[in-house]
Amino acid sequence: MRRFTFSTWLTVGMLAFFCVMVGLSTEFPAKARFMPLIVGIPAIGLCLIQLAIDLFHSPKSAFHGAPRAGVAHVPGAEPELPEFGPHTVRQELTMLTYFVAFVVGIVVLGFYVSVPILLLTFLRLQAEASWKMTISLAVGATAFLYLMFGALLHIQLFSGFFTPWLLRSIGIGMA
Repeated sequence: MRRFTFSTWLTVGMLAFFCVMVGLSTEFPAKARFMPLIVGIPAIGLCLIQLAIDLFHSPKSAFHGAPRAGVAHVPGAEPELPEFGPHTVRQELTMLTYFVAFVVGIVVLGFYVSVPILLLTFLRLQAEASWKMTISLAVGATAFLYLMFGALLHIQLFSGFFTPWLLRSIGIGMA
């Protein structure tokens, strides 16, 4: 039996989250269940694939330790770290934090506010992209989201619990 790594447990947690999300959405009206299903079902499939890779992939494959083509082995050089291990826990916790913050952001602020905030913070802090690139991608992704779901498919994405109240309180109001 293989020992579960942190990333495997993280995948199990995400799988449970998406299964609950899809299960709860079956009780929603047809228009409301579309988004959880369109996000949840592919995510469940990807989590299952990742679990299969984690559980059945042998760390000692036939090519483990074989020199790479065109790369000379340098005696005394530091060996390459494995893809996952204790050295990646911080990165995985960072990604889990982004994931949880995005879900909370959608619930509190809605899709149209959370998507640009997530992209701005992730691209600037993690990818270290320029402000010009970061803002362009955040605006572009939000516009694409609105055009795809709001204009083309006529699907009203969740606006969050706080955003409609805030807009009404400053006199803008949401229909």
